[in-house]
Amino acid sequence: MKKSFSQNNALSMKDILFSRILPVLKEQTAYFSLNAIRRALAAEDIKLADITLREYMSEAMAVGIVADAGRGWYSRHDKPVSLDPKPVSKLIRDVKKAFPLLDFCCWSTIQFNPFAQHLIAQPTTFLYAESDALETVAETLKKSGWYAWANPGKVNAQRYVQPGEKTVILRPAISKQPVSTNHAAPIEKALVDLSVESHKLQLLDSSEVQRIIDNVLGTGLLQMSVLLGYAELKREKFKSKELTN
Repeated sequence: MKKSFSQNNALSMKDILFSRILPVLKEQTAYFSLNAIRRALAAEDIKLADITLREYMSEAMAVGIVADAGRGWYSRHDKPVSLDPKPVSKLIRDVKKAFPLLDFCCWSTIQFNPFAQHLIAQPTTFLYAESDALETVAETLKKSGWYAWANPGKVNAQRYVQPGEKTVILRPAISKQPVSTNHAAPIEKALVDLSVESHKLQLLDSSEVQRIIDNVLGTGLLQMSVLLGYAELKREKFKSKELTN
């Protein structure tokens, strides 16, 4: 029979949270939500006021038991994972030179090679900017030797767009998308976009995309609230074995 803990046993409840609940959740998945913690506490017949639980989680982060993965999300990882910006550096230079005031960001499928089982030999690069600028940017890139396509539909893209080091697909940026660093898309954005575009353009099969997602989440710290928030904006169902809601 499980033992029930009351509010006046706060120290005991915190000890159980720190020594039992969180270690088990960390072993099960790399990322877990505050709701997952509440369910685990309930399974132990432990009732904590929300403000108390949040105070305990702040302490757990402060002492290094878990890391902050964004609003209401926690992780066993403490070191961030990111994408190597080198594969998109030349494109960024060319676009900045031609459009110094343009707000844009980009990523390439080849940046996910460290997380893939089968290496991507022929990459496809994606550039995101305001919709009104896509045609102009695409035409300018073509004059510089890029195979640039402004927001191609599924049929046209599959028929004409061929992966390659100088292939660029331009897509309209959306408001509230994750903020880029020096025009290189953050991994939270690129990971969601990879899932979206792989399905739309048949760049990778679904099992390989899922493997990449699982490997990224299993490797290091991401801001899960940013990633899931963007996935919701893109209407993309994001799931992983390394993720407990």
